[in-house]
Amino acid sequence: MLNRPNDHGAGKPAQSKVIGIMQPYFFPYFEQFRLIAACDVWVVFDTAQYTKKSWMSRNRILNRDKGTSYLSVPVQHTGRNTPIAQALIDTRKDWRADILNKLRVYEAEAPEYATVRELVAESIAGDHRTIASLNTALLRRVCSYLQIDTPVLVTSTLLIDLPTHCEPGEWALHISKYLGATEYRNAAGGKALFDPALYASHGIKLSFHEAKPRTYPTGRFNFVPDMSVIDWMMWNKRETLKSWLL
Repeated sequence: MLNRPNDHGAGKPAQSKVIGIMQPYFFPYFEQFRLIAACDVWVVFDTAQYTKKSWMSRNRILNRDKGTSYLSVPVQHTGRNTPIAQALIDTRKDWRADILNKLRVYEAEAPEYATVRELVAESIAGDHRTIASLNTALLRRVCSYLQIDTPVLVTSTLLIDLPTHCEPGEWALHISKYLGATEYRNAAGGKALFDPALYASHGIKLSFHEAKPRTYPTGRFNFVPDMSVIDWMMWNKRETLKSWLL
């Protein structure tokens, strides 16, 4: 690994190598943290367009009656081209209490319930005006819990002049060039969006992160794949999750 920049704020880091970039999702699934751990620098792509009813504002946990339910954050009505960094949380609703109440489904059986409930409560407690700010904070909090030391940067705070329009696979190229990356790594599900020859022409290797499907005991509940990382943390010790990052 390279010597990583200590500054998580604005500006350009002194060195970088393997870069990963993703929109800010709400308590994303475990595979995203595996990808973050495999990168030298992670970039929160908060200048992309906000999408309603997406993983940006909600994610799934277990539900005793329906199998799964959503934890969600209310976001004010946004215009069609509103960037994620400007999507405001609707503070009129007591969404934090609703989230913590829904976590009680784990209380009787999940061995890590007390620890993870406290982690979630701390993650959502800050005075965050936008969904991007909230999701970036909780991403860093979960990374800290899993002892992932990859620096997390935020696109809107970087001194980078992005074009007004790009093909979907080209945003990452501009950001990777700015950060001096030699490799850009993306989730394998996005392969079709990227042109390896284009990246190679700029001296950047394009690679793809392959998922490692896993199952784990969930008490009297049926196991459901690809749940929020909250579910993974509820049922598994931190040391187990750390070993699964590799």
